[in-house]
Amino acid sequence: MKISEKEQKESNRDYALRNIRNNIINLQLQPGSLISEQDIANELKLSRTPVHEALQELARTKIIDILPQRGSLVSLIDMKLVDEAVFMRATIEAAVTEQACNMASADDIVALEENVNLQEFYNQKNNVEKVMELDNAFHEMMYRITNKMQCHFMVKTMNIHYDRFRELKMHASDPANVIQEHKAILTAIQQKDSEKAKNLLLQHLNRHYVDEKDIRKKYPNFFA
Repeated sequence: MKISEKEQKESNRDYALRNIRNNIINLQLQPGSLISEQDIANELKLSRTPVHEALQELARTKIIDILPQRGSLVSLIDMKLVDEAVFMRATIEAAVTEQACNMASADDIVALEENVNLQEFYNQKNNVEKVMELDNAFHEMMYRITNKMQCHFMVKTMNIHYDRFRELKMHASDPANVIQEHKAILTAIQQKDSEKAKNLLLQHLNRHYVDEKDIRKKYPNFFA
C-alpha cells in the first residue's frame, strides 16, 4: 500500500479508513484482491481494532466484502454501483455548479483557473496521480464556493465506486479530454452562464457510458 502521513487530530480509525480508501481508488489494492486486517495494521503501525472498524465502514459502501475466517476482499467493479454513484453525484453537483456561477468571487475564479492550468501542466508531465488530485480539487471547489461541504462529504462517501472507474479511465486514455471539459465548465462559470455550466457538468460526469467499453477491454479482470 501507499501510506500517507497521519493528519493532525485524525483518529486511528479515520487514518486507517483514509489510507485503505485511497489505496482502493488508486488501485494499489486491486479489485478482487484479498487483504488482511493484520497486514494492514502492521503497515499502518496500528492495532487491528481501528483497521477492523475502517473495513466495516467500507463494507457498508460495498467496496469491501468481509469473508469470515478469510479476510476481506476488495470488490470487483460493479457498473450498477458506478451508475448509482454517478446519478447521485450528478444530481447534487449539477445544482451546486449552477449555484457556483452566481456565487463565485473573483478569487474563486482565479483559483479555478490556476487549478485547470496545473492539470494541463501535470498532464504534460504524464503525472496521472497529480491530475486526478487536481480533478477532485476542481469539483470540490464548487461545493466550497456554495458552502455545501456536507453535500460533498455525502457524495464522496458513495463516489468511491465511480472514483475507481475514473482512475482506470485516466490510465486507459489521455486525460486531455477531461481537462478540456473542465475548461469549458470554467468558461461557463466565468460567463455566469449557469444553465450551460450545469449541462456541461452533466455531460462531463456521464461520459463514463462512452468510456466503459474500452476500459472493460483493457482491464477485464477488474469488473464483476
